[in-house]
Amino acid sequence: MKKLVIRDIAKLAGVSNSTVSKAINNYTDIPEETRKKIQKIIAKYNYCPSKSAQTLRSGKNNNIAFMSGRIASHFTVDILSAIEKRTFATGKYVHGIIPYSTNYNDAIMNGIFDRILYGREVSAIVALAMNPDPGILLKYKKAGIPVILIENYMNNAHSVNVDNRKGGFMAAEYLIKSGRKKIGLISGGLKVGSKCGFSYAAVERKAGFDEALDKYGIEPDEKYVGLSGEYTVKEGVELFDGFVKKGIKLDAVFCASGDITAVGVMESAKKHGINIPGDLAVVGFDDSEVSAFLNPPLTTVRQPMDKLGAAVLDMAIDAVEGKFKSFKHVLLAPELIQRKSA
Repeated sequence: MKKLVIRDIAKLAGVSNSTVSKAINNYTDIPEETRKKIQKIIAKYNYCPSKSAQTLRSGKNNNIAFMSGRIASHFTVDILSAIEKRTFATGKYVHGIIPYSTNYNDAIMNGIFDRILYGREVSAIVALAMNPDPGILLKYKKAGIPVILIENYMNNAHSVNVDNRKGGFMAAEYLIKSGRKKIGLISGGLKVGSKCGFSYAAVERKAGFDEALDKYGIEPDEKYVGLSGEYTVKEGVELFDGFVKKGIKLDAVFCASGDITAVGVMESAKKHGINIPGDLAVVGFDDSEVSAFLNPPLTTVRQPMDKLGAAVLDMAIDAVEGKFKSFKHVLLAPELIQRKSA
């Protein structure tokens, strides 16, 4: 039997094509008896609406792009999980979040932005820690495709961020009040075009960190700063190994680059016979699931992932539905989680 289309369903039900379309899309301006009749026919013939046809008719589709440097990273997975949870709570974009990985490559990122824009593949795009060219965002604005940034803030885009500056300040202040004075910082990239690139969140966290040092009269030392580009355990190990090889003796490390690099710092410290937290206090950022199960459990700055994911999806839905007259920016509060590593 051939696959049925809307006009076939309409003929069987004795109604117009538009009435069938309204029944499929849950419009309320058709009689309930008619709706049930159409639903019964749809169930009998196992009819499935054509997504491509719906997109051609409406100019929109039921997908949201999610772009990240690496989809398999722990932080990306945590955010995707939170967004997924919100899709089921709202019933919107369930199974409609399409992941795109840039492999931390700007050329790949720009190519994805262009492909999505000109191919009209999605209704909105969520970009995690991405730095698109301002011209790209202007094109998206003119095309009416919302862009929602996480861990960034730019013109012509919506954004959802944790207060990274406050988080950096909280971590440094906690270490200072604990008696630590030689505090290392492992950060994401701080400069455009550098080996580790540029991260808006990293710059904000370092600004908060430096603010705390200044408040308590501790002179910052660039020798105490290490940069992470991919936020891995391996990088954490290599960066702390580098401090040790240079003879830099730290009594604390704030891993503003995240809990996963903090895992590497702790492993390196143990390898060098450094006791945690006796000789070295370690503070992470994110409060990943693994943090509470490390030895010792990791003190960290928590990002409220469920709130972040919910805010991102809600913002994308509202933007697609045209509910914003201007670009919206949400700032969420971080929380210091005290455990035994510091």
